[in-house]
Amino acid sequence: MELAICVRDLPAAEVARLGVFAEEHGYGYVFVPDVRGGMGDPSGRISGRDAFVSLAAMFQCTTRVQGSVGVAAVPFHQPAPLALTAGTLAEQSGGRFLLGVGISHRESVTRHGVPFPDKPLAAMRSWVKQLSQRSADGLSFGAGFPLLVGALGPRMVALGAAEADGVVLNWLTPQHAAATVRDVRAAAATSNRRGLTVLYVRISPADIVAADAKGYDALANYHQHFVNQGLHDPAAIVAGTCLPAEDVPRARDRLAAYGEAGIDVVCLYAHGYDEPARLEVLEALAD
Repeated sequence: MELAICVRDLPAAEVARLGVFAEEHGYGYVFVPDVRGGMGDPSGRISGRDAFVSLAAMFQCTTRVQGSVGVAAVPFHQPAPLALTAGTLAEQSGGRFLLGVGISHRESVTRHGVPFPDKPLAAMRSWVKQLSQRSADGLSFGAGFPLLVGALGPRMVALGAAEADGVVLNWLTPQHAAATVRDVRAAAATSNRRGLTVLYVRISPADIVAADAKGYDALANYHQHFVNQGLHDPAAIVAGTCLPAEDVPRARDRLAAYGEAGIDVVCLYAHGYDEPARLEVLEALAD
């Protein structure tokens, strides 16, 4: 198991410093979510920073750590420009960029006046096919980029494992992480794919992580995701899927449980801290 860091809504200079920190403390990846289609401001006001620009700044300051947009909400993009941006970052970083893509959520997408596909799985399959083709032979430079799928539910997990290079997972208990890893490996084996599993695990101040859990539970697909795991309210969601920021030994035990479940990359989603506090938390959990 490798450790990664996920942050959102930070200035590019801070993401760059975080990449240097990651290299110095044994973290293998930095993930930055795409702000398009995020939970954001219900009014539709633009919030957050551009993930691609932030990662470009990080790559300029680092030599080893890998970076990924995790994930780009595809209803807000077009395949050709997205592939061009991904290919440029892969070239700039010397092959350290991974592109994560996801279908997002009906509530989030339609709130911004963008149509949500009637058949999300079919739409995601089309996107994966187009991006894979452009990565393989549609760029006039570089060597392409790995493609990960933000996956919620068994069919999207199977798609990401069998037709892309792996999946980005979210809000899972260790028990359900283990079951998902088995599904990923089985699906990847059918097409001899990489089958990388990345799991976002939140570690944040109590009020921040409680608000995140409440917000996700209000989304229909995530609500069902939680119910399927026996998590019926935000408090249970936090207790079952997040790391206790105030108790490092317990947090390490939970990380070990995800490692035993077979997750390849546990991505510590450290949101809601100022920079010194974030680095202190991440340093305490570094290998």
